[in-house]
Amino acid sequence: MRGGEGDVNRGRDARAPSGGASGERRPAGVVLAAGRSRRMGRAKALLDAGGAPLAVRQAEKLRAAGCGEVGVVLGAGREEIAAALGGAVRTIANERWEEGRAGSLQAGAAAFPEASGWLFLPVDAAGVKVETLAALLAAAQWEPELPWRANWQGRKGNVLWLPRCWGGRLAGLARDARVDEWVAGEAMGLEVEDEGVVSNFNTPEEWRAFGGVTSYE
Repeated sequence: MRGGEGDVNRGRDARAPSGGASGERRPAGVVLAAGRSRRMGRAKALLDAGGAPLAVRQAEKLRAAGCGEVGVVLGAGREEIAAALGGAVRTIANERWEEGRAGSLQAGAAAFPEASGWLFLPVDAAGVKVETLAALLAAAQWEPELPWRANWQGRKGNVLWLPRCWGGRLAGLARDARVDEWVAGEAMGLEVEDEGVVSNFNTPEEWRAFGGVTSYE
């Protein structure tokens, strides 16, 4: 994977520097898994991904990329899912998950108030590579006060970084707000060679098409 030209925000060059996020505070990783998964027919967080629940695999990616604390935001069926995860990863409750995805970002950020920022990874973005997540954290050093997202072939990806200084703005966001629209115009884009950032699954057939793509390679 290589860094490329950013596709948003004042036409700035968004090539990733080497190394990870620096400073006394560390980034936190948040897996977003609060949805009901109606079309899937079962909780995506608990899908078998190479012998471990998918939520755990996604959390492992965030840790490997350089996040300090990591958690999974749960909503629908959260008590049953948390019990099934068995303490393998920290779980964060979004009791008002039906009101919109922004509420899950708020819950995740509130769980890690001392973090330098939050890297949000949807549980169903199973193809995202660790190196992509690490590159996004590194790229954020160029503009540490702005959100960042990984893009593929000019398409906006599903992985989002929010810096600590945006925490207050996130907390005040309406739960049903469209996050993409909220960060539009200010978020920086990092072009990556990872189609996984724009891919997700919603049905058993789509999950099988992923072929259990959850490795670090």
